[in-house]
Amino acid sequence: MLPILLAAFVLWAQPVISETPSEAQFRVMDANSDDKLSREEQLTAARRMFETMDANGDGKVTPGEMSAAQSRIHGARKAPKGTLSSAEKIHAVDPNNDGTLSAAEHTAGAMMMFERMDANKDGYLSRAEFTAGHARLLTKAAAR
Repeated sequence: MLPILLAAFVLWAQPVISETPSEAQFRVMDANSDDKLSREEQLTAARRMFETMDANGDGKVTPGEMSAAQSRIHGARKAPKGTLSSAEKIHAVDPNNDGTLSAAEHTAGAMMMFERMDANKDGYLSRAEFTAGHARLLTKAAAR
């Protein structure tokens, strides 16, 4: 009995390995827990994110609304150096250049990102593709 209790204590006492923001986002988006993201899972997550960001419910997301939502989601954690600002993220997927995102523009941007991140073109994003793609696509260097 003592070895079982000791083993249980050792497992319980192990430090928790913290996830990166990208890994945590992947885990939440992977609705069926199959360790890959489908286009539908990406679309569902994009719809939820848009609803979270559109604080005033007018169907448009401004840079201020996007920044406020990211602060609520990520807390006080600073964005990595070289990450696009909210205005720059919007500009990257804002075809009419009005400085805001409609739900349709946000969905189109999410699908464009999915296609770019799907390195092996199998129609799914692995955890590695998602993490690498976010690191690459959300930087100022990628926007040039």
